[in-house]
Amino acid sequence: MAFLLSLIPNLNTTLWMFQNAELDSTGRYYYRMRDGATVYFTVDPNLQRMLNTLLSTYPKEYEGIALVDATSGRILAIGGRYGGSPSLRAFKMNDYPAASIFKVVTAVAAIELLGVEPDDSLSFCGPIYRRRPRRWLNCRRDTLPKVPFSLAFGRSINPAFGRLAVHLGKEALRDVAHRFYFDDTLFGLPMGYVEWDSVRTDEDLALLGSGFAYSYLNPIQAILIGEAMATGIMWRPYIVDRIEKDGDVVYRSAPSLLNAPFSRGVLKRMRELARMTVDSGTVRRIFHDRDGNRLVPVSVGGKTGTLTSRKYRALTEWFVGFAPVEKPEVVVVAFSMDGAFINVKTAYLAMRMLQGYFIGKFEGKPISYKRFRRRRYRRRRRGG
Repeated sequence: MAFLLSLIPNLNTTLWMFQNAELDSTGRYYYRMRDGATVYFTVDPNLQRMLNTLLSTYPKEYEGIALVDATSGRILAIGGRYGGSPSLRAFKMNDYPAASIFKVVTAVAAIELLGVEPDDSLSFCGPIYRRRPRRWLNCRRDTLPKVPFSLAFGRSINPAFGRLAVHLGKEALRDVAHRFYFDDTLFGLPMGYVEWDSVRTDEDLALLGSGFAYSYLNPIQAILIGEAMATGIMWRPYIVDRIEKDGDVVYRSAPSLLNAPFSRGVLKRMRELARMTVDSGTVRRIFHDRDGNRLVPVSVGGKTGTLTSRKYRALTEWFVGFAPVEKPEVVVVAFSMDGAFINVKTAYLAMRMLQGYFIGKFEGKPISYKRFRRRRYRRRRRGG
C-alpha cells in the first residue's frame, strides 16, 4: 500500500490508470489494483461522456481536452488522441510549439517591469501574422499604427509583442518563463522548454516574445498557465479522488498549492487581457452566434495559439481558457496537432466543453466534421 500511495503524485502513472479505468454501476470511474485496492477518479461521468463525444466526432492526429476545477486542480474530464487513436499519451509530450500561449509570459513581464496597462497603446508595424521580425523592429513610417495592449493580446498581434519582448530583454522573459515551469519537470512529466541558446539577436527575441519560435509547451503545463490566468494560483492537477481497500478509505486527495507566479494586481490585468480574446479577439466568432449572443452563458477568458510544428510538419492549435472571468470556476485546455490542417478549431471544442459544464448539454447547431474534412489546403506558417 505504501508503494501505491507513493505513485499518486506522479501524474504520468495516474493518467495511465485512468486510461485503463472502468465504470461501476453508479457511473464512477475506477481502477482495480493487483493487491485488491480500488482507485476512484475525480472525473465527472457526464462531462467525460461529452468530452469523449467531441474527440470521436472531431478526430485529429494528436489532440486533447481537459476540464479542471480552477480553485483546486481537480480534473473534471480529460481525454486525448495520440497517433489518431484514443490515448492520454498526448498529454505527456512536451514538444508542441507553444505558439502564442507564450504571449502570456511576455504580457506578465510587460505588466510587472514596464507597468503596461490593458488600455495603454502599443505601436507596431509589419504583417501581423507572418514571420517578419526585421520589419516589426525597423519601421520606416513616421506614424506607426497603435492598438490597446488588451486588444493586441486578444487578437494576438505579433509585431506588438515582438517589440515588447525587445524592450524587456531576454533575462526578463527567462525569469517569468521559469515561474511558469518552462525548462522544468513536474509530476513525473517533462514540462515545455525554451531554446534560450538560439535567442541571440533582437529579431530572435521578437520571435520568442510573440510565440513564433523557440518555445515548446506540455499540455499539463498549459493547465497550470490557465489556472494562473484564472486565479493567480497554480494548483497541482490531480485525477485520483480516493483509494479504498477492504471497504476502508486508505487515501483521500486534497488540493495542493503549487505556486503563485504573480501578484493580485497582475492577475486583475491578465483577466482583462484574457477576456478580450473571447469578446473581441481571435475566437469571438466561435464563442458568439451571428447576432453576437454568447454561446456560453458566462463570461470566458483565454488565449489562443496557432503555429506549424517543423518537427512534426503539422499545424498546432491551442486554447487555454477559464470561466467565468469575474470568479473563475473552471479551466479548459484544448489542443491539437494535425498534418491535414483540418479546420475545426480547438477553441470550438473548448467552447463545447464549457457549455457542458455550465448548461449540462451542447447547445446550437454543431459544426459538420465532414464539411471541414474536405477543406484541406496549404497554410503559411503563422502564429495567433
